[in-house]
Amino acid sequence: MAVLEARNISIAFNGFYAVKNVDFRLEQGTVQAVIGPNGAGKTTLFNLLTKFLQPTNGQILHDGTDVTVMKPAAIARRGVVRSFQISAVFQALTVRENIELALLRRNGLQWKLLGQARRNRALVERTDEILEQFGFQQAANTATSQLSYGRKRVLELATTIAADPKILLLDEPMAGLGREDIVRVADLIQQTAKGRTVLLVEHNMQVVSRLADRITVMVRGQVLAEGPYAEVSSRPDVIAAYTGGAH
Repeated sequence: MAVLEARNISIAFNGFYAVKNVDFRLEQGTVQAVIGPNGAGKTTLFNLLTKFLQPTNGQILHDGTDVTVMKPAAIARRGVVRSFQISAVFQALTVRENIELALLRRNGLQWKLLGQARRNRALVERTDEILEQFGFQQAANTATSQLSYGRKRVLELATTIAADPKILLLDEPMAGLGREDIVRVADLIQQTAKGRTVLLVEHNMQVVSRLADRITVMVRGQVLAEGPYAEVSSRPDVIAAYTGGAH
């Protein structure tokens, strides 16, 4: 069953098609990666699926419901939660407070309750679990602005997962990470994927081969190939696309 689907979607900027006539299906309970050379339209497709961009034509469906005209907040309330290429955590808050805020949002509570969050035992326990899971026990009360870029990306993933998404969409989660954080984040995504549906845009092919059940290869705004990683990655036209030999 497709939990997220695009039917013949396109988007043009000043007459240039960044995504053109793309059909895409994300099956429930799978991990799927969108890959391709720079400028292939991967992040644009990602933004269309999460409604941060409105398609010029075509349909987007979530669980069979047409969500083409929905706003990003509305689709997020349906359980479709995304991360960003650029870290999107609150710099002035501590690591703990960023996670508490994500948990408050998940439970429909307002950010102004942040100062009272530690009165809620269940919320405190879940925050502590996430801090431990992501290796932030020692940095829990550190201002986020003091973290390295890589650790901020890990914290962003932690806050995304704290939202308990049904569908987790990750836009280049390994960008800017050191080797140790790449291993940690890949492990965490693999753990998080159990019982969830995950879509990721990623350049690190070792990570993709490890995590993804299926891959979608995009070139110049269109889908070139789709299927299991081992099968698709060895195709001559896919190799040519990555080496600059595609026509």
